[in-house]
Amino acid sequence: MRFDYFFEPTSADECTQLLNEYGPDAKPLAGGTDLVVKMRNRLLKPKVLVSLNQMPELGRVYKYDDGIKIGAMARLMDVSRSPLLTGPWEVVKRGAGHVSSTQVRNIATIGGNTCNASPSADTIPGMMVLDAVATIRGPQGEREMPLEHFFKGPGLTALERGEFLQGFTIRNFPNGNGAAYKKYAIRGDTDIAIIGVAARLQVDADNVITDARLVVGAVAPVPLRIPDVEKLLIGQALTDELAVSVGEAAGEWIKPISDARATAGYRREMVRVWTKHVLKEAYGKAVQK
Repeated sequence: MRFDYFFEPTSADECTQLLNEYGPDAKPLAGGTDLVVKMRNRLLKPKVLVSLNQMPELGRVYKYDDGIKIGAMARLMDVSRSPLLTGPWEVVKRGAGHVSSTQVRNIATIGGNTCNASPSADTIPGMMVLDAVATIRGPQGEREMPLEHFFKGPGLTALERGEFLQGFTIRNFPNGNGAAYKKYAIRGDTDIAIIGVAARLQVDADNVITDARLVVGAVAPVPLRIPDVEKLLIGQALTDELAVSVGEAAGEWIKPISDARATAGYRREMVRVWTKHVLKEAYGKAVQK
């Protein structure tokens, strides 16, 4: 593993300047649990590493009037234990807590897990059902983008030359919202997810669903929101029969591939099963109000 230069900028301006100057030869370095492994395996050969570790403001999780902000450098262990992530936001804790091992979660960051752009990333479905917005910093300043538009393919993001991910903003949710995430892997969290499913449901005073989000990971080139299936939930109270039928619809809607971890047919069946369970958990939290 070789590279020519290693920088530790202390400001966002300095960071974007370096990333812009060196262009495709440079890579931002967060926890390094993905990047360093790829470098060792010679899958990536950057000439310049730009560490984000000297910008402590990027590691914060904090509330503000309209919601919560999570810095890209927040360690997954810290996210999984944050006392601020309550109510529907708790689904972010759930996803972070499912990433690999304790050792990895102590080093890896939520921004790194996002920018690795793995279709099976555990942190992404939960944030997507919460309509998380990514904050991106570049030579022209800040821009924001819905997280569901951030991913362009396996390992590919919307980041342009000179840009890096600063963090995420997630809005407040009124009472009557519940969210859940479930990961399915043969050997538990240390394995990459065969599928991951997240849902958020909003109910009215009669426990009728008025808004829904459903996101599935590891079944497409990017984490996948399925609005056609979400529509089946609107205007109804969740019953066992409805949860089963929506799970069936989700399984029919996706077009997974077969790989070393699972066949397409097995993934499709697991989406049917886990969608049902996730919907029931999210609904149970929503009706508690």
